[in-house]
Amino acid sequence: MATRVAGDRRLSAEPEMRALRVLGAVLIWFVATILLLLALVLSVTVLLLPVGLLLGLAALRLYRVGLGLLLPRPREVRKGVRKQVRRWRRKGPVRELDRSARTVRRQAREAGRTVRRRLHR
Repeated sequence: MATRVAGDRRLSAEPEMRALRVLGAVLIWFVATILLLLALVLSVTVLLLPVGLLLGLAALRLYRVGLGLLLPRPREVRKGVRKQVRRWRRKGPVRELDRSARTVRRQAREAGRTVRRRLHR
């Protein structure tokens, strides 16, 4: 992750890179659409059918490349999963049960103290 330092703040270059990836995907999809239309026109004529099929396959591959640019990279997915796991551990059901058990223990201890005090009077 490339960061730039501006004063005391660290600015991440990820949003800029994400925008460039989206722009690249849109351009690739535009080229793929033009190639697909050209492939359809060429496939209408029987003589140029093989060329049209090859151009169609190339257009589909370009669509796949554009989609790959839009999807998050595996590193970003792992980072997101780690972040969600940490968040779940912090606010997970185990901690909630632990808190409620502590509360019940404290209430039972206080109730026992009050009963003992009343018995000793």
